[in-house]
Parts: sequence; C-alpha cells; structure tokens
Amino acid sequence: MSATLSATYRTLLVGSSETTRGLLDRLLDASDIVIDDMVEPDQVIASVARRAPDLIVLDVEAEAATTLARVCGVLKANPTTLLVPLVGLAKSAKQRLLAFEAGVDDFLTHQVRREEFLMRVRSLLKVSATRRQLAAEQLAEEVKRRELIRAAFRRYISPKLADQILASPELLDSMFAGTHKRTQVAVMFADMRGFTALSERLNPEQVVELLNEFFKLLTDITFEYEGTVFSMAGDSLLVGFGVPVAQEDGAERSILAAKLMLGKFAELAHRWTDRYGVETGLGIGINVGEVIAGNVGSPSYMNYTIIGDTVNVASRLGQRARAGEMLFSDAVKNLLDERGVDVGAMPLPSLVLRGRSSPIGIFCVPTNTTDRVDFRPN
Repeated sequence: MSATLSATYRTLLVGSSETTRGLLDRLLDASDIVIDDMVEPDQVIASVARRAPDLIVLDVEAEAATTLARVCGVLKANPTTLLVPLVGLAKSAKQRLLAFEAGVDDFLTHQVRREEFLMRVRSLLKVSATRRQLAAEQLAEEVKRRELIRAAFRRYISPKLADQILASPELLDSMFAGTHKRTQVAVMFADMRGFTALSERLNPEQVVELLNEFFKLLTDITFEYEGTVFSMAGDSLLVGFGVPVAQEDGAERSILAAKLMLGKFAELAHRWTDRYGVETGLGIGINVGEVIAGNVGSPSYMNYTIIGDTVNVASRLGQRARAGEMLFSDAVKNLLDERGVDVGAMPLPSLVLRGRSSPIGIFCVPTNTTDRVDFRPN
C-alpha cells in the first residue's frame, strides 16, 4: 500500500517467539501500525506474495546468524520488499552488530521505550515512502523515455523491428554509440515521376498534401515488410531491408514491397488525376550488396543511414526506372535465383556507371507479370 502519515501500516513479524510478539503488540498498541502477519523465516516469501507489508520486524534473538542474513538477503533482493524497512529486535544489544551485518535498517532492544520505538519506526516508514515515490517517478520517467524512443523508431522502422532493437542492448548500442558496421542489405529507391510538373500546377499546400499521401503509402508498405526508411528527399524514398536487423530474405522482401508499392501507387495516381488533373507515376530501383550502416553527421546532428556503392547503384536504377517500372541489378537476380525465387524478370541492356570499369546487368518485372512473385518473406 502507499505509505502516508494518515495510513495504517502493516507489519510482518519474522520469528516464532511469543515473547517478541507480545512486546511488539504493546509497542504498537493504539498506534497507526499493526501486526498483519507473523511467520517463520522460511514462510517470508509466501507471506510477502500474499500481501506486501510496510514494515518488517525480525526477531534477531531467535534466529541464527546465517538464517538472519539469508532472510535479509532475500527481502532486499525482492522488488516487492526492496524498499520496505527492516527492523531488528532483540533482548539485548549483544546482537546489534550481527543484525546490521545481516542487513537490517535499524536495531532496537526489548528495553526500548514505546515513544522512541514509534518515532524511529515512523522515521523509517517516511523515508521508505519517499524512496518508493522517487522509484515510482523514475520508473514512470523510464517508461515514458522508452515510449518516446519507440515512437521515434517507429517513424522510420517497423514497430516489430523497433521492439527488437529496444529489447537488445547490442542493437541499441550499435545505433546510438556512433559505431559503423558492414552488412548485407537490399537497397531500394522509390522515385515519383512527374513531380516537377505537378509542383508547378498545384499550390504549395496541395503539393504537401500529395507528398504526405505518397510517403505514407510507401512507408506503410515498407513497414509491412519490415524494412527501414533512411531518407525522404523531395519525391524520393530510400529504404533498406536487412538493417539494422539482418534478414536473409531481404531481397525477396524488397521485391514484394516494390510490387505492392507500384500497384497501390497506381491507384493513388488515378485519384490524383481525378482530383487535380495531374499525371504522375512511380519508378523503383533495387540493388543488394554490402553497405556501411551507422550514424553520419556532426556532434550536433546525426543521421542513421547506409552508404556505399550498393546504395549508389540502387539510386541510379531508381532514376532510370520508368513510371510503373521496377528495375533491379543482376546482384538481386542472382540472389533470387540462389533462393529459388522466380519473379518473371526480363533482362534489359546493361547499365554503365561513371567510374566503373564494367557494366551492370539490369532486370525488370513487366507490369503484367508482377503477380508472378511466388513467395512470402520468412
């Protein structure tokens, strides 16, 4: 119960001595502190589980040193009784050192005056109440902090991945400790076609409204396949599958997500045409390979992102894809083949990138065959 000065405080007496019980009855008579239970040392946990006490009195005289230490250790290790005051009570002061070594918060003898006993016990109860309140406030603050982190994560990571990261100190450290790691990732760029013309025809409020619809649609699908959103720049979205949590089927997830994005955006584009008379489309580029994942920026502003040649190639594929088209590299095609996945891909002329000595094989999934993807992510 919550300990306040106007409350009735429940006391658990640990021991079997009727003499100690009678003394405690007299000391507590007509006060706001009552004996709620009296148990043997091996019954303490069961008693606490039934109803948590506000005060625990230990009959030091009746218990051996090892038993007393064990009982105190158990009570201090139990979250329910961690902050509950422990008072040792003995016939003489000879047991004083033994009691404090065992872990009691205060020690009193049978010769204690009632007024002193109540004053010292109430002081302990007041301190305990303050500590409990502080602990409750700290717990509430920690819960709030974790919810804020979870909410922030869920702005660019699926809720499932956010919960995995928060439950793993290693993953959490890797994202915030400034470390960088090499990892295999399926990288997707989704670019809106015709955005410049759209921006010229509509007022800024309408453009913002359309962009919000566009990014909501794509991020919802990204989260459905447990991808991570790394960037929203203008009319382009950068997504990764397999980071920060590894996914063996990241390539498949990226293809499935792209397929659904193309279908859903086609429906959205038709609504935009009816609403504003504008024409637009979506082009998607996908590549798979090794990237560097980590925090990039300055001490005042950091961004968790992915960088590397794999990302650059995916960007070029996204730029080259026509409206309603999904392009992916031969690296993606090879990985899909290794996993026995058929998406009805068609080869296109190779892409020559500036600074590279060899061209990159390109494949696309024609619009009328995107329904041939015959798998689900693990």
